[in-house]
Amino acid sequence: MTRAANENGSAVERAPAIATDRAAQAHIAALRADATRHVTSNSGGDMVWHAWGRGPALVLLHGGSGSWTHWIRNIAPLARTHRVLAGDLPGLGDSPLPAQEDSIDALAVIVSAGIDALIAGDQPFDLAGFSFGGIVGGHVALAQARRIRRLIIVGSPPFGLATGGPANEVRAVQPELSLDQARPIHLHNLATLMFADAATIDALALRVHHDNLVRSRLHSRKIARAGTLAQALRDAPCPLHGIWGEQDVTVHPDLASLRELFMQGGPDNSFQMLDKVGHWAMYEDPARFNALLSVRLGAA
Repeated sequence: MTRAANENGSAVERAPAIATDRAAQAHIAALRADATRHVTSNSGGDMVWHAWGRGPALVLLHGGSGSWTHWIRNIAPLARTHRVLAGDLPGLGDSPLPAQEDSIDALAVIVSAGIDALIAGDQPFDLAGFSFGGIVGGHVALAQARRIRRLIIVGSPPFGLATGGPANEVRAVQPELSLDQARPIHLHNLATLMFADAATIDALALRVHHDNLVRSRLHSRKIARAGTLAQALRDAPCPLHGIWGEQDVTVHPDLASLRELFMQGGPDNSFQMLDKVGHWAMYEDPARFNALLSVRLGAA
């Protein structure tokens, strides 16, 4: 394990890098094998979920062009204290395209129906959404007002994804390319969009990113540009917690505006920045992220 300093200056352990693609595939396969797989359905479409652990329910929603594997470095620690339900959003990962591909409300209905199917009765739950998953999660929170306990947003664009800047400087990847063929493009895109420190991009990050892109069918950026999350957060029926990488290139318009949006809801809300971390905060610095999320969930 390597050591880094947390926001208070004390030492924390970083997860070790995975050096080879074979080891990365084995790591993903082992975590998948430990999960219980569920498929939920409603009139708008089906959704695939993976579940681990026991305890209070925690729903995880991944980012655009992603899947449950966006949380690959967080699931095992979280499952020690929670029943973790990581969904593949409609049109992404293993989930088929929804009937309405460009409607945030339709996506939220599918996710909310899945939560109702997997979390019985009036049992409360927490929800954490990363990037596009946070946008969907904000709308799910409104639909689940009677029992959502906390909403944690990680690197989502409440005011809409900007049309310029580094977040839009990614290069297209042809789906027929193998990981080895696409590696230079993936390294550029991950360093441009997802990571603050390119040295932390390991074989696992490359494998997760490649496999997710191959399966991505939903064009989430159109929805992300609409800026609907800001109003959903203002109307949120539960405490809000924001966790952002300080060097997240998707921030729009600025971190101060994001903090104000989260904190205007009252003293139960929080907004935390992780220094020297980019957009994919929970992967780039999982030790600090997991510790902070556990505190927000009341598990520490």
